[in-house]
Amino acid sequence: MARPLAVLVTVKPFFKFRWREIGFISWVGLRGAVPIVLAIFPVIGGVENASLYFNVAFAVVLMSLLIQGGTLPWMARWMRVEIPVGVTPNHRGPLGILPENDYEMFVYKVDNQDLDDVPIRLLRFPSGAVISALFRQHAMLHPKGSTRLKLGDVICVIGRSDDLPALNRLFSGDAKLKQERAFFGTFTFDGAALMRDIAGVYGLTLSPGESDMTLGEFVSLRVGGHPVVGDDVDWHGIHWVVSEMKGNEVTRVGLRLY
Repeated sequence: MARPLAVLVTVKPFFKFRWREIGFISWVGLRGAVPIVLAIFPVIGGVENASLYFNVAFAVVLMSLLIQGGTLPWMARWMRVEIPVGVTPNHRGPLGILPENDYEMFVYKVDNQDLDDVPIRLLRFPSGAVISALFRQHAMLHPKGSTRLKLGDVICVIGRSDDLPALNRLFSGDAKLKQERAFFGTFTFDGAALMRDIAGVYGLTLSPGESDMTLGEFVSLRVGGHPVVGDDVDWHGIHWVVSEMKGNEVTRVGLRLY
C-alpha cells in the first residue's frame, strides 16, 4: 500500500494524470539495485543477522521483478494505457537525389492477411509511390501489375514521407486499424489547426486566450506541457488524443467520442 499512497500524494496533485494512469504508475514501481545496495551496508558493518536482511531484500527484489515486471503488458491493457502498435517500415532511408523533400526507400514485410494473393495493380498505393523491388524467399522478383503478393514477401517502395500514412494503413490490416481507431479516434486533425476554427465547427466554448492557440498547443497545455503519444484531454465530452509528435511538438490529434 505504501507505493500507491506515495504516488497518489506526490503525483496526482501536481500532474494531470487520469486515475487509470495513476494506478499503472503505482504498479510499475519495480524494486531493483537501490534496495540491494542498502542491504549490503549491514553486511559491511558486521551487523547481527546481516545475511538474513540481505537475503530478504534480494528475495523481495526478485519477486517484484518477476511478478510486477512479468505482468506489465497485462496491466497496461487492463488499465487501458497501452498504445496500439501500428505498422511502420522495417527500414527507410533517403535516396539522396533531391536537396529538399527527397524520395525515400521504404521496406515493408507483408504480414497483412488481406494482402495475400492480391495482384499489385489492385493495391491502393499513393499516387507518388511505386514498388521498386519485391523479394520472396530470398530471391528478387521484378514486380508487375499482375504479380500477386504472398505473406512473408518483402517490398521496397520508393516514395516521400507524405506517403507514409497511406502506406502504413495499406500494410497494417483491418484488425490493427480498428485498434488504432478505437484508441486514437476515427478522425484526426493537424496539430497546427487553430482552436477557434475547431470550436466553430463543433460548437465548443473556448476560454480567453485559447482561440489563438493551435490544437497541438492546446493539448500540450492541458496535459501539463510535456505531451507524449497516447495522452488525451477530455474536453466538452470529447477525447482529444495525441496521435503523432515531432520532437516536442504535437503534429496530429485524434478525436474520440468515448
